[in-house]
Amino acid sequence: MTLPGSLTVLAAAANGLLAGLSLEVALVKLPARRRIGSVAYAAFARGADLGNGRVVYPAVAIGAAVLTFAATLATYVGTSSASATLPLSVASLASVLHFIATAKAAPIMLDIGRAPDDAGVLEQMLDTFARWHAARAALQCLTFFVLLWTLAST
Repeated sequence: MTLPGSLTVLAAAANGLLAGLSLEVALVKLPARRRIGSVAYAAFARGADLGNGRVVYPAVAIGAAVLTFAATLATYVGTSSASATLPLSVASLASVLHFIATAKAAPIMLDIGRAPDDAGVLEQMLDTFARWHAARAALQCLTFFVLLWTLAST
């Protein structure tokens, strides 16, 4: 397998992991706040997302993006098929947009860590975070599926 092909496989694996993590937050964790209340959810988020999540989520996201960019660059520089350059470019763009959405979402989660246990305040913060998280989860899934498309088409 060529270097661009190997990097694309690794990028797809890392982005698949990140897409799964993102979907789990969007479809499992965040909806739970409606059942347990915003104060209880904030306490959970402080222990999970602002605990180990402060290391795990950025490490996986940065690793996935670096592998995506490396696969794209290797495809442009190498002698890979032209059919891989378009989807890899789309995947790289989606990765950049994912980081822009994260730049909006992450400060909100950090603020939740310092916010008082006021249900009204926390509910508004969590609703805003959920919207930004939905955007980044969609972008992450797009990145993953485009990488699968790249693998299938080459």
